[in-house]
Amino acid sequence: LCVSGKNEEIIPPAVAIFSPSKQEIQQKSKATLVCLASGFYPDHLTLVWRVNGVKRTEGVGTDEFSTRNGSTYSLTSRLRMPAWEWFNPSNRFECVANFFQNGATRSMQKSISGDAG
Repeated sequence: LCVSGKNEEIIPPAVAIFSPSKQEIQQKSKATLVCLASGFYPDHLTLVWRVNGVKRTEGVGTDEFSTRNGSTYSLTSRLRMPAWEWFNPSNRFECVANFFQNGATRSMQKSISGDAG
């Protein structure tokens, strides 16, 4: 029987979105957004992308495993799209981190709008 010394403290993630690189846009006419959820514990967390409120699965690549940094974890997901979709300021890209806390699923999200170009 293994009893941990303290109750597992649940630490919610900090969520950040990073803009596409100009180089990728120029060379490949593609834009990749990167979502980073970091500083969370335990490592049960899922990342979901939404574009204008609609869940997006096409062009999404999420790391299979969280990365451990000391006592917390981080997880990265990428959303790749055609450059024209990124260069539409009315498009809203949202990364949602879902995690479990106090018997319920919680979510933290971060959003970024398309670039006017």
